Amino acid sequence: MKYNFQEWLKTEISDDPEVILAGKLEYLRLYLTDAMRSLREKAGLTQGQLAEKLGVQQAAVSKLESSLKDHKLESVLDYLHKLNADLLVAVRQEDELIQVSDNDGMILIDLPEEIEDLAEVEKMSLREYILAAIQNFSQKKVSVREFIESDDKVAVKVRMKLANKSLSEIASELEKMWQISDEDDRRFAVKKLLAGGVSVGSNNRDISDQNEEDRIELLELAEELLEKLDNIFEEQE
Repeated sequence: MKYNFQEWLKTEISDDPEVILAGKLEYLRLYLTDAMRSLREKAGLTQGQLAEKLGVQQAAVSKLESSLKDHKLESVLDYLHKLNADLLVAVRQEDELIQVSDNDGMILIDLPEEIEDLAEVEKMSLREYILAAIQNFSQKKVSVREFIESDDKVAVKVRMKLANKSLSEIASELEKMWQISDEDDRRFAVKKLLAGGVSVGSNNRDISDQNEEDRIELLELAEELLEKLDNIFEEQE
């Protein structure tokens, strides 16, 4: 029998805190020992064979797999370790989830119920659905327009500098500038655009009307923007 601890936690068994705690402990034992037995059986081991690996008597393994007994955390971890399994544990208080697992390579997250429904619609396990979503997200290519519209701090600064231009105009100008083959000319074109909205094709290199502080700020923003554009176009190749 497979137990669903999370579903059980949603049921109202009593208003008495002590009864609720006792119920949680009992159900957690059922949930844990059922998982432990399943792991051992999946490994093709009898209780006696696992006991030999643990260096204990078969009765000790039987006790560990019994939901009627108290369990020491160290014994449970040793049991799982011999089966190449990890215990993943998290503590939740209101909206905060703190992981205290013995495996840093695994992360527990608190998912809304809607995610499980979406996975069911796609006929995927919850794990399969999440992994697919992560892969799709990591492969998503960001366009120049999407970057300019984003909350990225560089994009915000660019929008402020070019407030007299529409987002489409800014994106179009930057895409044209990236087609300039000479790196120095490309850098200069971006600086000129930020300095005064000069379009691609202008060869006026005079930006001396700015004071030193503004000029340094402009140069820094231009370099940051060029780095962002480099990443965007590199991903699109």
